Amino acid sequence: MDYKKITELATKYGTPTYVFFENILFDLTKKIRQSLPDNTGLCFAMKANPFLAGSLSHMTDRLEVCSPGEYEICIRENIAPERLVVSGVSKTEESMKRILSYSHGKGFYTIESPLQYKILRDCSGKLGVRLKCFLRLSAKNQFGMDKETLESVLKTLISDNVLEFAGIHYYSGTQKKPDKVEKELAMLAEYAGYLKETYGVSDMELEYGPGLGISYFEGDNSAGQDSFEVIEEFGRLLKKVGGYESITIELGRFLTAECGAYMTRIMDIKKSDGMGYMIVDGGIHQINYYGQLMGMKKPYIKLLKMSGERGDSSITKWTICGSLCTANDVLVRGATKEDYAVGDILVFERCGAYSVTEGMALFLSRELPQVILVRKDGSVEILRNKMEINILNHKDARSINP
Repeated sequence: MDYKKITELATKYGTPTYVFFENILFDLTKKIRQSLPDNTGLCFAMKANPFLAGSLSHMTDRLEVCSPGEYEICIRENIAPERLVVSGVSKTEESMKRILSYSHGKGFYTIESPLQYKILRDCSGKLGVRLKCFLRLSAKNQFGMDKETLESVLKTLISDNVLEFAGIHYYSGTQKKPDKVEKELAMLAEYAGYLKETYGVSDMELEYGPGLGISYFEGDNSAGQDSFEVIEEFGRLLKKVGGYESITIELGRFLTAECGAYMTRIMDIKKSDGMGYMIVDGGIHQINYYGQLMGMKKPYIKLLKMSGERGDSSITKWTICGSLCTANDVLVRGATKEDYAVGDILVFERCGAYSVTEGMALFLSRELPQVILVRKDGSVEILRNKMEINILNHKDARSINP
């Protein structure tokens, strides 16, 4: 992480601010490609960070979209429809008509239920296009279909000649360890052989989200090894997978987490019953880590000393709190640094995935932070200016989108 650049950005643009580094994305994506087998593609699950869809459209083979809104972002980024996988548990006829009016049937579409099969069949039939469809296999949750339902849809799909069977889509969750990934890949390979033998399908592709782990907190090794070590081990596992003519790996969190930082400024410092409390201008509505547990785990944080005056040296334990008027707004409990001061910047690392969109942004009507992208060449692009949102929490919001 380029802290000199972060300091410059904090000084020029203020806080709170998200900043993403394109060079980190490029380096990790390059390493991932080098580690994957030759018949393996790479797909970005853009829900992890839609602000990076434009950058990653140049580094990956596909992007997965899970809502009409995400598809609209891809349209504005001029991403070719044949490179988009339209996923999501709640496809509607209305949303699919809009998407198909743009894609003209190009791209890939997941089928997660018999109803979704009917919606896609009807919409594609009216347009006279044939859609390439992945059947999503459930991991015993609300996503996809169990094997019995999937095979029932597959038999109908094969016979109707309206939709085209492209292969199997599978994702079971995030922050998984290699042994679970290995078991899933073995199951998926076995299932591919069964489908080919039973239903005569061929040229199958596996669209697989491995949910590779990221270590978010100091002293937490539960997610696995270093990112490069994780992807090298995963590449070795993929080489053992048979039954599919091609495999596309779908990554979101793993691909983007390490490229992002969140800058927030210390606005006040106080002491109560021996505990130091820091109030920052951000909060839990803007920064969210998977497994954060009410501030009980400490994420990777860098202190940028912006003020010459130091704080109360007698304070040895700190609680970092946000600017929301709720006792839940605790970012870190028990931080041990002793030299915090009002005006300093805290840089929360590894927040390139989800934090920018997953927080409860409308709470207390505080403005949305700006979003900055540092391009690979070092140039800076403002992806979003600070944005007042108080109108969204008022009846005047009716005039925004009448």
